[in-house]
Amino acid sequence: MKVDNKGLAGHTGLDVNLNNITVAFTFPSVPNGLILYYGEYGGNINVEVNGDLKNVQNFADINGAVIGGVNISITNAVGQKGVLNLLGAINSFSIGGQELWIDHVCPRK
Repeated sequence: MKVDNKGLAGHTGLDVNLNNITVAFTFPSVPNGLILYYGEYGGNINVEVNGDLKNVQNFADINGAVIGGVNISITNAVGQKGVLNLLGAINSFSIGGQELWIDHVCPRK
């Protein structure tokens, strides 16, 4: 994992480069949603919500899906950059992949 300021996740400031790793998030209380910016530049993606793991080629593959009882929607900003939106109670969340950058991970109450 590296932190850089290349802007590859489509948000301002620093991005986290997840190259062949998965990171798990722990929240102080159960959020009812989550938003994060991403940049996907190759390989596969792992998204786990509430113990339900999906391994897909692109974020577009989970657009409109329900993972772990949580509704998933994807908004593409520009090219390989976009926004991952989760709506529903999130007890656990992890994300990873190859050539993947994330930024602005924001749980919602």
